[in-house]
Amino acid sequence: MNKSTSIHTSHAPALQCVALNMIFSEGPEQIQVLNNLEFTAFHGERVAIVGSSGSGKTTLLHLLGGLDKPTSGQVLIAGQDLVQMTDAELGKFRNRSLGFVYQLHHLLPEFTALENVLMPLLIRGEKRKNIIPKATALLERVGLGHRMQHKPAELSGGERQRVAIARALVGNPSCVLLDEPTGNLDPNTAESVNQLMLEIGQEHNTCFITVTHDMALAQRMDRVLRLEYGQLTEVK
Repeated sequence: MNKSTSIHTSHAPALQCVALNMIFSEGPEQIQVLNNLEFTAFHGERVAIVGSSGSGKTTLLHLLGGLDKPTSGQVLIAGQDLVQMTDAELGKFRNRSLGFVYQLHHLLPEFTALENVLMPLLIRGEKRKNIIPKATALLERVGLGHRMQHKPAELSGGERQRVAIARALVGNPSCVLLDEPTGNLDPNTAESVNQLMLEIGQEHNTCFITVTHDMALAQRMDRVLRLEYGQLTEVK
């Protein structure tokens, strides 16, 4: 596993799962997808979660992002329990403390790259003129300073993912959750996006949690965890 010595993780957890259970009911049958799952990740740490299809990786990612609530247990981001929050509180918290990067970029097609990156801060109520320099700097950092006024349809797949990464980071989140972030990219583009994520994670001391089937990507993280039988175990 490739662990960079330049990573400096904080002792304060960025993310914790405590006795996390998720049970789905299908008729009379109950299916336990997560079984008293325990998990801690720290600021500046990069963690990959792997597992077979149907093992519950997407379910876990939705719980970590506050998109679903568990049957029981806690999900703590920067010490705040997502399970106890109302929907309104969750929306505000996600905007301030979490970033998301998906296999499909989910950029807003009618807006430029710059406007897409600005969007999380505009939703917070920040003034456009005050946040343009920050969004511009991030797009320059991901190599898109010359493409800021282009809309998603005018960008390549790799460029769209770079915009999505900049958007995920613009609010200085405690944690960024990534769902197969390079799954739709060709190998060369995927490698450049992978390297970019690793570099930016170090620069911003951000916790990255990546769900992936790509073991080459997973093994470049600080830790690789396998989700199996409802629990996470470390892959040596």
